[in-house]
Amino acid sequence: MLNYLRKKISYDNPLRLFWHRVKGVTAAVRYGFPAKRMVVIGVTGTNGKTTTTHMIEHILRSSGKKVAMISTSDFSINGKHKPNLSKKTTMSPFKTQKFLSDCVKKKVDYAVIEASSHALHQSRLWGIPFAISVITNITHEHLDYHGTMEKYAEAKKILFKNVSKNCRRKESETIHHIPHIKAFVLNTADKYYDKFKEVHCPVNIDYGLERGDLRAKDITYTKYGSKFAMKYHGQTVGVNLPLAGGFNVENALAATGVALACKLSLEEIKNALNSFEGVGGRMERIKSPKGFEVIVDFALTPDALDKLYKVLKETTEGRLIGLIGSCGDRDKEKRPAMGEIVASYCDLTIVTDEEPYTEDPKVIMQAVLAGAKKVKKMGDSLKLIEDRYEAMEHAIKNAQPGDVVVVTGMGSFQTRSMNNGPIVWDEREVAREIISKYA
Repeated sequence: MLNYLRKKISYDNPLRLFWHRVKGVTAAVRYGFPAKRMVVIGVTGTNGKTTTTHMIEHILRSSGKKVAMISTSDFSINGKHKPNLSKKTTMSPFKTQKFLSDCVKKKVDYAVIEASSHALHQSRLWGIPFAISVITNITHEHLDYHGTMEKYAEAKKILFKNVSKNCRRKESETIHHIPHIKAFVLNTADKYYDKFKEVHCPVNIDYGLERGDLRAKDITYTKYGSKFAMKYHGQTVGVNLPLAGGFNVENALAATGVALACKLSLEEIKNALNSFEGVGGRMERIKSPKGFEVIVDFALTPDALDKLYKVLKETTEGRLIGLIGSCGDRDKEKRPAMGEIVASYCDLTIVTDEEPYTEDPKVIMQAVLAGAKKVKKMGDSLKLIEDRYEAMEHAIKNAQPGDVVVVTGMGSFQTRSMNNGPIVWDEREVAREIISKYA
């Protein structure tokens, strides 16, 4: 009955939103509004949220701060990490408030929360007075839920309206003993930048590669990292980020903006960024003794795929071999675009199954394949291999020295959601198993 009602009542139905709000309020009251005793930082956007969240946690903790984190990939309290097995970017309000309550017990000062548009729209974060909000970017995603890009952006703005409201709180209600200022951290390169500027906040830290108070200049990229000069209000430091790609430089700038709002120095921030090792399942490289690499990445939007493959195309000596699928019960419009993007960059594109949930996996794969066919004809450069293990095996078995095999969509997930329920699946372990089979 509950599932029937969910299908019949639209996502933005006032009754449904009221029910979400009731749960959010109940959870906050149940746990005594624990977030009021911490400086809470919200990270939202389409792509780059998880990496940015981890960067912020790493920078603050490297500076001796007591920090907790909620992200798509994992949770942490004062450096002790455990995987997020829920596959949700932001947990239910009860789990979130319980986590924040645990943070108070561990005397955490800063909590970094990766905030999804769904969670913001559904009041899962109700009762959390965010002090700092950062947005990475807004690109095509979740239109199955929000309907339009404008409504998607409006959901993201809820986080910034929260901070704006928090800016108007009485001084007696603010946290004086934890260094911070209330601020927006905004990406000047994002097409919705001006829309977010419309929300009032006394302090805006604007970042970008081309414009903004916080900028990266003189950037040089290598296969394994990015070197750049980071400038802010007349100060400059040299950063050697161990992550490749302009999108990761943007993530580093976003994290830096938050750290500046937490009153860290550029020198402290630089040192932390230089030691940041990345996030599991995000552009994670697995080397083969035969001289090729397998890269496992979470990219599941057209924009994320385009940015990822652009970096790899520029740094790969041999061929690019890409495996691409798409998640079921999610935004269907993006599937052909994803297939087309991967096929345009790769020497060999393999369309395969991913996580169908309740959908027919063949229908999903055909939609992705239709996009890929706009670029390539079926044959040696474009294949459909329905079984994901067999697809990975074909790619790895045929990879040569200098090649890069790219497997996207699953990242650090440890299960796959199939028609008959979840199955155990860690993309990285599958890649290692197949590599050892053909070593």
